[in-house]
Amino acid sequence: MLVLSVLAAALFAAPTPESPTLLLLPNGAPEEPKFWKQVADSVQWHYTEAANVAPGNPADPAVKELEKLVDELRKERKGPIYLVGAGPNAAVAFYAGMRAPHLFTAVLAVGGTPKPAIDSDRVFAANAGLLPIAWAVTPEDKAANSTLFQKLSVGRIEIELLESANTAQAVQWLAKQKHTEWPQKVDCETGNPTLARCYWFTPTEFDPKLSNAALRTTRISADSLASLDFGGFGYRADAPGPGVVVEFLPPNYSGPLKVKDRIVALSGAAIADPRHYVEKMSQVTEEKPVAVTIERDKERIRLVTRYVLRQRPEVITARVKAEYVPDIKEITIVSRTVATARLQVPPQWAPVSVNWNGTTVAQPTEPGCWIVSIKNPGEARPCQ
Repeated sequence: MLVLSVLAAALFAAPTPESPTLLLLPNGAPEEPKFWKQVADSVQWHYTEAANVAPGNPADPAVKELEKLVDELRKERKGPIYLVGAGPNAAVAFYAGMRAPHLFTAVLAVGGTPKPAIDSDRVFAANAGLLPIAWAVTPEDKAANSTLFQKLSVGRIEIELLESANTAQAVQWLAKQKHTEWPQKVDCETGNPTLARCYWFTPTEFDPKLSNAALRTTRISADSLASLDFGGFGYRADAPGPGVVVEFLPPNYSGPLKVKDRIVALSGAAIADPRHYVEKMSQVTEEKPVAVTIERDKERIRLVTRYVLRQRPEVITARVKAEYVPDIKEITIVSRTVATARLQVPPQWAPVSVNWNGTTVAQPTEPGCWIVSIKNPGEARPCQ
């Protein structure tokens, strides 16, 4: 685990609306929020916790909670928003950043691994194009995750490794990342219509018939990995063995597991640690019964369940590439699977012509929100 040292105390001053915000994904450790608040205070940043986000659970509901929180923050704060997740929440930080990159100025993951985010099969490289992401790791973690890091790099997700960094170095990296409210070029892909916003372009109607071979998917494919049919549980990928300790369970969980259970064997074969567990699960190629041995309060319990193979959750995705070209006062949009959208035009771009897949669909003379459609190019109108 990365060793962090508290920053030297600086002169305290109240943050302004333009000051950065350190947005923490708390992982349940009692001292963690206090530590990060001290860090934010020492550099005169705002500090906010995402208290409603379940620890260690990279999923769309977590992103929607962060979206609501950031929307509230933006009513008063204009400065950068830095998302920080440590340990099991490193995966949540990776996932949230690459599902809704417009929410954050930068993402810092401390320790942990992005593998649970990638294994969701919902990570798309296009979404990381404008979002700086740093991963603070020890040399041991770097070596253990070398294959995963290479997979991200080949998929064109550039992550900056902060090897053996202390807190000051991590904060210095964050401070270098500047907030851009209106990026001239954007590129986003999603299979979830409720997470479709691409900065200033938000698809509102999808049509699978509107294919576009020029815009291929940028999905980072998950490994072929089975799961146990226990209703879902979370664990720390870097935790020591023996076995795998159940660290988190979903809200209203009704399955047989309890927090602190330790999974020590599958069909009688011992599990050394979480990495060994992942390796064993990756070798499962069919759904079949399995006997699971767990340790609970020094008692061994045998549970019978099934291996469940992952199903791709988002078979059809939408992708948008859009650019404002100042020389000709034109917004150029190329899309796949998108029929209608809300387009935000800032004052410095108006008046502007909007060209979508080769067709002029709007010519807004005033800034603001506009409804544009590729199916009905002559019916652009201001948003209500």
